[in-house]
Amino acid sequence: MNNSVNNTMNTKELIHSDFQIKEVEAVVRRDAFTTIHVHVPPYETNILRNLFGRENVTVFERPSKTTITPEQEYDRLCAKYGHEVVAKVFGEDDGDRLMEIVEGLMKEGQLPAQEKALEGALEQGSPETKGAKKR
Repeated sequence: MNNSVNNTMNTKELIHSDFQIKEVEAVVRRDAFTTIHVHVPPYETNILRNLFGRENVTVFERPSKTTITPEQEYDRLCAKYGHEVVAKVFGEDDGDRLMEIVEGLMKEGQLPAQEKALEGALEQGSPETKGAKKR
């Protein structure tokens, strides 16, 4: 059993090292006199909403990206907010659900390049294909 656990851990560790994903700006109203602005990955806003209340966290899109190390994200969030809070938001699965979310964001970041390649392939297609799409 230990061998399969080690294989799983090695697989996670080998998936990616540092990776760029979009970040958002979260405006957190901590109390009547305190509002803070933080730039975080989108999934981290779930923790902020859990801690401060959904109505006290406003999220804005940002054009910038942040660098994360996906296999270390769960530990980073646990160190920042505490294991109990992270487990409450993402589940008691040692970061598996969080890794799925991070991988989804990483794939989302790759889509524009894939779409450009697909568009280029479609443009090189026969006129019949273009006509069929316009109908």
